[in-house]
Amino acid sequence: MRRRDDIELGCGVARWLGLAIGLGLTVHSSMAHIVPPEDLHPVTASHRRMGFVLSLNPVLWDAVEKDAATIAEGLSQVASNEALDYQHEVSRLIAAQVTSVDEGLPPATRRETARRVFDLSTRAVASKLLLHLDAARASLADYRVAMGNLEEARQLWAAFEDDLRATDREAFVRLGRTWLALGDALGRPGFLGAGKIEAAPATFDRESTDIVNYVEVFLGQGRSDLMMDHLEPLSVRSPSFERRLALPAKLPPGSNINKQLPRPRQILNMATRGVDESETVLIALGDMAFDSSAIFGEPARSLGISCNTCHNKSITNPNFFIPGLSTRPGGLDVSNSFFAPHANNGHFDPIDIPDLRGIRFTSPYGRNGRFESLRDFTRNVIVNEFNGGEPDPVMLDGLIAYMLEFDFLPNPFVDRDGRLNDRASAAAHRGEEIFNRPFPQMADRSCASCHNPSDHFLDRKRHDIGSMEGAEAFSRDGALDTPTLLSARYTAPYFHDGRFDTLEAVNQWFNGNFKLGLSEAEVADLTVYVETIGDGIEAYEDTVYTLEAELEEFSFFLSTYEFLERREKPGLMEVTFETIAYEIRAHKWDIQDRSQLPVLDRLAELMDQASAANREDDSEVRRARVAEYRRVYAEHKEVLR
Repeated sequence: MRRRDDIELGCGVARWLGLAIGLGLTVHSSMAHIVPPEDLHPVTASHRRMGFVLSLNPVLWDAVEKDAATIAEGLSQVASNEALDYQHEVSRLIAAQVTSVDEGLPPATRRETARRVFDLSTRAVASKLLLHLDAARASLADYRVAMGNLEEARQLWAAFEDDLRATDREAFVRLGRTWLALGDALGRPGFLGAGKIEAAPATFDRESTDIVNYVEVFLGQGRSDLMMDHLEPLSVRSPSFERRLALPAKLPPGSNINKQLPRPRQILNMATRGVDESETVLIALGDMAFDSSAIFGEPARSLGISCNTCHNKSITNPNFFIPGLSTRPGGLDVSNSFFAPHANNGHFDPIDIPDLRGIRFTSPYGRNGRFESLRDFTRNVIVNEFNGGEPDPVMLDGLIAYMLEFDFLPNPFVDRDGRLNDRASAAAHRGEEIFNRPFPQMADRSCASCHNPSDHFLDRKRHDIGSMEGAEAFSRDGALDTPTLLSARYTAPYFHDGRFDTLEAVNQWFNGNFKLGLSEAEVADLTVYVETIGDGIEAYEDTVYTLEAELEEFSFFLSTYEFLERREKPGLMEVTFETIAYEIRAHKWDIQDRSQLPVLDRLAELMDQASAANREDDSEVRRARVAEYRRVYAEHKEVLR
C-alpha cells in the first residue's frame, strides 16, 4: 500500500506494452486521497502479506496459514506434489507454534519459525514463477497460451520487485527490460493472417536466462535473513545489492487507510460561535498537527498516516484496516511492533478507533481509561504508538486546544439534562424507561448507572463487564472505560474491540450475558432509544468534493507562520510547510476544473521552497514564499473547487 499522493505502480517490470522501465507509472484516481488497492495476483498478495504478518510480534498464525493455503493452491496448479509438501511443512511449523504458546517458548523460537515459514513460502512462489516461464517457452507455438503463462510469471515477479527496486536498482532496471524482451519474443498472432510475427525461441531462451538465474540463485532460497524486523525476499548475494539502502515503508495487501467519503461533519465549538480559525493561532496550529504525518516517526510518517487518518475530521474512520494489526475495519492494535517497536506489549489487543467528538467531556482516556490527562494521552499516541519524537510543547498545546473544540453532533431529541423530549418517538420513550430500569441481575443497577444521561452518558469510571478476553482468571485486567452514547449512531463498530456492527447487537449481548430477560420488543425499543440518543443533525457533509474546504484549512495552517517565527520555532514551521505541500498534492486531483492544476502545483512548490529556505535559515526568502503563497491562493481561491 503506497502513500496517498501519486500511486506508483511497480511496473518497472513489465506489462510489455511499451511502458517506460525503471521509472514506474504514475496514475491518479478521481479522488487522489482515496487510494485504490493494488491489483496483485492472489499468490503475490499472500506472499507480501505473509512477510508483513510474520515480522510482527505477536504473529497471527491463523492469518499466515490462510495465506499459505493460497500460495499452496496456486503452486498446485503447476506442481501438485511440491504444493502438498509445502503446505504440509508450513502447517506442521504453525501447529507446533500455536500449540506451544502456553508453554512460554522463547522469542528466538518464534522468530526462527517465522523465518522458516517465510523462506518456504518464498521458494514456493519462486518455483511457481519459474514453472510458468517454462510453460511459456514450451507453448511458443500457441501465442495465447504462452502469453497467459508469461503474464502469470510476471505477476508473481511482483512479489519481489518492490524490494528489488529499493535495494538492487541495477538488477531491477535490467530485469525490467528483460521482461519486456520476453513479451516481444512471443511474437504476435496478427489479425486474420495479417501482421503476424513469429515467436523467437532463441531470444526467449536468452532473455529468460537472467531471470531464471536471479530467481534460483538470489531469491529461490528465500534470503530473508538480512533483517529480522522485516522479512523480505532480499537479493543479498547479487553483486549489485546495495546494503546501505533502506527498505521502503509499506503496508501489506488488504490494507485500507483511506478516509471515508462523504466526510463526517466536524463540529468545532469556536466555529459554530462565528470565530474564524485564522484568528485562533493555537487552534490552527493544532489543526495542522492533527493533519500532519510529520509529527510521527517512521514508518507512519512515510506512509502518510496522521491523527486525521484514524479520526477523520475528529470522528472514527470505519475503513481503517491493516492485516496483522486489525481484526476488522475500524480497529488497530496500537501497541504493535510495526509502528513503534519500543512500545510493543507483546500481545494482540486491537481496539476500536474511538470517536473524539466532545473529548473534553469524556475523560479518562484510552479504552481502559489509563490516562486521566488528555495531554498525557496525546503525547503517548505520538511517542509510544507512532514512534514520534518528544513533541514540541507549543505544538502539543495546539493539539490539545484544537481537540478541546471538538463537539458532539447537535441532537434535537435530547434535552440538556439528557432526557428525551417530545420530538422523540414513542418507541424511544419506551426504551428510555428500560434504560433507566434497575435490574436485580445487575445489583439493581441500570444502563443509566454507567451511562449517566445528565453527564454526557458517562460515569467516568472503569467497569469489567466480561467483554475482555485473555486476562488471568479473577484479575482486574478486564476493566474498561465507559464510552459516551452521544453521536454513537455514527461510530460503528462497537465495543472496545469493535466486535459488533450495530447498536442492536450490543443490546442483545447485554440482554444475554446479564440475563436481563428483555423480550425482543423491549430490545427493539431499547435500541431505538440508544440510536436516538446517538443521533445528530447532518452527520455527514453533503458533497464528496472537499478541495475548497481543504485549501481554506491550509490557509488556517499558514496563519500560524508569524506566531511561529516570533517564537523562533523553525521545526514547527518546517512541519507546517511540509504538511501543506503534502496535503495539496494529496487532494489536488479532487479539483473539478483540471485547467487549474498548475495553480495547485505552484502552491505546493511555494511551500517546498519555503521549507528549503527555512532549513537554510534564510528568513527573507521564507517570508517571500509565504507571502507569494497567500497571494496566489487569494487570487485563485474562487475557482479552486
